[in-house]
Amino acid sequence: MYRQNLQTLRSARAETLRLCLGVTQRQSDFNPAAGKWSVGEVLDHLLLAEKLYRDIFARLIELQKAGRRAVIRIGFAEVNTSIGFIPKALLPMLEVPFTMLNLFVPTQVREALTQFRWLPAQNPDVARPQRGKPVEELRAALTVSIEDTAALLDANPDLDYRQMRFVHPLMGDNTVLDGLRIIALHERRHHAQIREILQARQFPKVA
Repeated sequence: MYRQNLQTLRSARAETLRLCLGVTQRQSDFNPAAGKWSVGEVLDHLLLAEKLYRDIFARLIELQKAGRRAVIRIGFAEVNTSIGFIPKALLPMLEVPFTMLNLFVPTQVREALTQFRWLPAQNPDVARPQRGKPVEELRAALTVSIEDTAALLDANPDLDYRQMRFVHPLMGDNTVLDGLRIIALHERRHHAQIREILQARQFPKVA
């Protein structure tokens, strides 16, 4: 039931690792412009984002195993992701408007906005990357992280992941299966960012 969605994520992760294969530490730390992320920061962000979702999945699994309703409501206080140039300080006042708006936004539209960079996005504080992490460690962690996500789901193969839901004012109402797809689409979004960095004129060349 979940394996197809997991495979979609595996494919996205394989492309991430392919893109950063052979990237040196100097290249990993290169920033194309002021305020722009480096390759290393993008990779760290992807790890943090996957962990955020994996922790949500774990909470939902525990709720269902305990015989409770497996629904989690997540507010901007916990995950303060934003879009456009909306200041994060205003997000608490926008929870109800965003929640109501999401009732009328098709899933396909939300997924397209997740994958393609049509609208600027502001990452939540919990997924803010650190600069200068060893790129070899980041590559290794990306390989381990997806296996951790797979192991969590594989350990509970008889649970109905379609019934586990997490609700966020901006991300909408999603099941665990939707969450796997969101991680993959989000990762694809950043593939375009990595390619732009690698193709920048000032990108350090290998000696």
